[in-house]
Amino acid sequence: MSKHHPDEVTLLDYSAGTLAMPQSLAVAMHLFLCDSCRAQVKKLNSLGGALLEQSEPRQVKVRDFDQFMAGIDKDGPGESASAIEVPQASALRNPLHGFLPKRLEDIQWRQQTREIAEYDLTERLGVSGFRIGLQKISAGARVPEHTHKGRELTVVLSGGFSDELGVYHEGDFVSRDGSHQHSPTALQNEDCICLTVLDAPLRFLGLYRLLNPFMHWS
Repeated sequence: MSKHHPDEVTLLDYSAGTLAMPQSLAVAMHLFLCDSCRAQVKKLNSLGGALLEQSEPRQVKVRDFDQFMAGIDKDGPGESASAIEVPQASALRNPLHGFLPKRLEDIQWRQQTREIAEYDLTERLGVSGFRIGLQKISAGARVPEHTHKGRELTVVLSGGFSDELGVYHEGDFVSRDGSHQHSPTALQNEDCICLTVLDAPLRFLGLYRLLNPFMHWS
């Protein structure tokens, strides 16, 4: 059972549909693995539905209505190659289904260091302004100390890691930003695999700060 969860504001934003898609993906992945948060979001969804039923209808004007409808027809569900469906909490389906091999063992990792590897999903998911991917840290290996220029969301998919603020296992949801400095270290018994979502590059500290000029992406 997960011990680390999104805060109430993040769950509320997810339920309301106001999170950016990559961040919603991270929350949906946690919900897939966490019964308690899934139940909480289900309650929020029900509350939101009840509030909508009580609200007064409004007339909405849409410019270029014909083009708007044509866009819906063209990019309908299942037809857009770059779109990803982020399931609601009641949908017990892996949100990354179709974007990963069926087994984690079949992923073609790109080695960043001898002990750290990445499987980049950013382009495949068709998003910009974010970096989305899986990170694999070999058992016992340590990520150099760093902070963040923005917000990083992490969901542990397999194994676990520790940092200066806690110990995290499968299903745990971890949020870090520029107020945090940490050096995640995989637990000793097995490799750690995480889904990570960044809205800005990392900023390394100490000796590894020499890498910071290369830590940029569009």
